[in-house]
Amino acid sequence: MDDHSKDKPGMETPADILEQIMMEDWPSNNGSNEVSSRQPPVEIEETDPIAETASGQNPLVDSLTHTPKYFSNPVRFIKSYKLSNFRPDLIAGLTVGVIALPQVIAFALIAELPPEMGLYGAIVAGIVGALWGSSDQMNTGPANAISILVLSSLLAIAEPGSSNFILAAGMLAVMAGIFQLIIGLSGLGMLVNFVSHSVIIGFASGAGLLIGIGQLKNVFGLQFEGRTVVDTMINTILFIPQLNIPTTLLSIGTIILIVALRKFAPKLPGPLLSMIVASFFVYLFDLAGPGGVKVIGELPRTLPPLADLPLFDLELIAQLSTGALAVGAIGLIQTTAIARAFSTQTGQRLDSNQEFVGQGLANIGAGLFSGYAGAGSFARSAVNMEAGARTRMSSLLSSVFVLVAMLTFGWLGAYLPIASLAGVLMVTAYGLVDTREMRLIWKGNRTDAIIMLVTFFGTIFLQIEFAVLMGVLISFAFYITQTSVPKVFPVIPDHTFKHFIRRQPGQPGCPQLGIIKISGDLYFGAVNHV
Repeated sequence: MDDHSKDKPGMETPADILEQIMMEDWPSNNGSNEVSSRQPPVEIEETDPIAETASGQNPLVDSLTHTPKYFSNPVRFIKSYKLSNFRPDLIAGLTVGVIALPQVIAFALIAELPPEMGLYGAIVAGIVGALWGSSDQMNTGPANAISILVLSSLLAIAEPGSSNFILAAGMLAVMAGIFQLIIGLSGLGMLVNFVSHSVIIGFASGAGLLIGIGQLKNVFGLQFEGRTVVDTMINTILFIPQLNIPTTLLSIGTIILIVALRKFAPKLPGPLLSMIVASFFVYLFDLAGPGGVKVIGELPRTLPPLADLPLFDLELIAQLSTGALAVGAIGLIQTTAIARAFSTQTGQRLDSNQEFVGQGLANIGAGLFSGYAGAGSFARSAVNMEAGARTRMSSLLSSVFVLVAMLTFGWLGAYLPIASLAGVLMVTAYGLVDTREMRLIWKGNRTDAIIMLVTFFGTIFLQIEFAVLMGVLISFAFYITQTSVPKVFPVIPDHTFKHFIRRQPGQPGCPQLGIIKISGDLYFGAVNHV
């Protein structure tokens, strides 16, 4: 016992008692009573991993100091670009452009927006996302799941096809982009990690089912009202005797051709070729017209025009706020997942905050120039990488190709049947419903299964933006529940006196001081349990 403890009997502090404990004889792990010499204390530096970054600053302060760097990204990219990369980037860009043309027109159909809005979104968002993004393989623009989320957000505000509906779509893109830009500039990109994989699988699978069911009337050429899943299914059954045979044959033919090309000629652009073939049949047999096959109509052969958006309409902003948050969040999550998947294959080091800034500016640009909200596209990004893209220049060139194609061949839209687009979307919808992953989640953790099912059925039967937010909130609730019950157990010093080990049943403890270890997060939610 230390001298100062002898001088003050009965006045020992917990620190004094702990000092005595570390000097006493304790059974070692092997049961011997040998006393080891006392070791100097191990110094542990206490840090707050959330409050500090690698640079030692608060993440918000650290990110704000890099704001000029985020916005000057195009300058650095162009200055460092090597001409030796141009040829492979050009080949990849043309390849992706061929894939993007039919895709973005079809995705606009999902959102019940004019096809040119899909093209404008692909052009503007693709160029801006490439210049201000981070991932070399990322292709930004209209995406399938985002498109159904856009439709759900707009239905409560205006009638599809109306001018207000189109203006609201542009405003939604701008608002979602501003949200993403704030996340990127504030360095809060890590927040997307808190959205569980189960939420994404539930949402994507539910969105795939919604897209497929929503296109049934276009596949069969039916005319009926009703937007819910139940209404659409019932009306499809009731109106099926009135199906349009040429429309149905074009849809089924498109599906068969895409599936066949994927199996026997996977390098060929199945969706584009199937739409060209369908357009040829419409032209050859003069199928378009009243009572015949519906076509998208001739596309405007102009540069993306500046939209006259009601940027200061507070009522509209309030109505779109929830949808904008959902579109922005899902867009970032989808883009992050794609970027990480490709970075593991290429070894590229990603700057997530720069990517978020790029996505935010891309959506703002798309909204301002008559497009609609988008995100990173997995299909187009995968084609981009497989085609040999070396830098983000490939995505920029693919957008330029879409622009040139629209200006040159926009008149062909007069023969492009909506039935063929519906066939493309049916194939896309089938790919979104990930039954394999759903089975794995169901067989695994029950908590994840509950989150997935709630998000899945919420996506189908509720407004999609609320279903996504509900899935995220349930994920947080389960996380808080689990982390609020840390493990608490008694410990004793080991034979080296350097560490504490868990005291086993029957093992002697210290008669003077009980020592416990808390394994888990210590925060306000765990106070009562501890």
